[in-house]
Amino acid sequence: MFEWEGVATTPRIAVSQGPYIRDLDAALIRCFEHLRHAASRGVDIMVFPEWFLGLNPVDVLPNRYTERISRVARELNVMVIAGSIRALEPDTGRKQQRSLVIESDGTLVGSHAKLLFHPTERPWFEPGVGVFAIASRWGRIIVLPGLDALDPEIWHSARELTPDLVVMAANPRTLSERNAAQELTIQRSQEIDGTVVLAPLLGRFSGSSYVGGALIAHQGRMLGMADDQETVLIGGDPEAPLIQLGTTDATAYLPLTPPLEGSLDVTRSMGPQAERRVLVDWGMMAATDVLNVVEELFHVIRDNPRWTALVPARPGASAHLRQWLDRGAAGAFAYPGLERHFPWSDAIRQLGRELSKTPKPLLVHSGPGPAPLRFDSPALWDEFLMEFPAVPVIFQSMGQRPPYIEQAFVLAERHPQVQLETSRVPIGAIKEALGTVGADRLLFGSGGLAQDFQQEWEKLAHLESEISPELFQKIVNLNARHLFFHVQAPDRRTQSKVRSFRLPS
Repeated sequence: MFEWEGVATTPRIAVSQGPYIRDLDAALIRCFEHLRHAASRGVDIMVFPEWFLGLNPVDVLPNRYTERISRVARELNVMVIAGSIRALEPDTGRKQQRSLVIESDGTLVGSHAKLLFHPTERPWFEPGVGVFAIASRWGRIIVLPGLDALDPEIWHSARELTPDLVVMAANPRTLSERNAAQELTIQRSQEIDGTVVLAPLLGRFSGSSYVGGALIAHQGRMLGMADDQETVLIGGDPEAPLIQLGTTDATAYLPLTPPLEGSLDVTRSMGPQAERRVLVDWGMMAATDVLNVVEELFHVIRDNPRWTALVPARPGASAHLRQWLDRGAAGAFAYPGLERHFPWSDAIRQLGRELSKTPKPLLVHSGPGPAPLRFDSPALWDEFLMEFPAVPVIFQSMGQRPPYIEQAFVLAERHPQVQLETSRVPIGAIKEALGTVGADRLLFGSGGLAQDFQQEWEKLAHLESEISPELFQKIVNLNARHLFFHVQAPDRRTQSKVRSFRLPS
């Protein structure tokens, strides 16, 4: 077994993502630009996709082109890993596609031949003979280029080699393929208890279009993710906090319809968002074309496995609710007071019967809102909770303010299916809820857009230093993930420390 002794640390990894360039000189220029940018940000390992040197001349490795990369790697003290370049097998002269691992001192420490090819590639390249782990100063590295990255048998062989780092140079052509590859990257990082990097092609190549989507995952936790733009993706980059990793937003607002009067500022702004989002649009409760809007909602979440959505539970629409739940909605949301219904009315109880068949959660509006005051009280839900004990009921904002907050606490103590959501609630009330019902029944939510998420996340950050990392992760991530995303396996994100790579002495 390949091991290093020394100080434990975790390398900073970057992925180069840019449109395919056919010309070798232009490809080398971009390669060096991305390397220098990554080095300026303290990166230890730089990963390139397949064909990152375009149609490079075919030669035995190392050659004058890899030597140029080695010199820059040595100058910058950065390890370089590449999905593939065209090369000759030194003993037989066979033309292959080979991965590269170049140490930070410029030494080419390993190369691995691609095994599987598309039909258009087969006449031109010979496959390798197996999967190999390349010994490096950062541990055991495996590179899986192209179709190799997605093949289950090849992955089984790779796992048996106990790698520390796996690079999947897979090349998705559609959003669905990209999302599947990204989810597979995260899953595999859990399986090896290490780091897996997705380094895909981008742009037009050999008659096909590729959509990018680089991703870096460690032990099931996403450290960074790119879309379809040219970028140098840096794992855990503090200068690009567009995704707050290890969080699930239980009430992320998606403005598909006009907002309820006075309920929310819908000014769009760029800012961080949760890694996983449960989408809610309260405006659907008043929409006249709700069927079309829900179709649009399903379209939004279809190609993003880190998003799910709640559908409106409106009085008299139980048949639609049943259809939407069967199609994969994560649950429903209700504001019966907006249509002058109390929670004990027959129309709302019928919605409860549909939910109890799944059972999927129901998010309810509680506290002051556009509906008349007599419909605001969380206590009105007591009979519903007694009749449908299998339906998880989430009180958004815990009632918002006294005396509604106290009523939400009473219901949570009386009914074990009650969950309390944290948006628009003072931190003092959240601490009281933590002591009253415990961390297992608190859900972090923004209740809005980017600016709301930022505000709510900063509020919850005050709680982080006062409770254990395990309890904090339950509130901001795991409770909602288990409720809405049906996570079955133990989640490694609850660990307070990540397993480190081994730094040689």
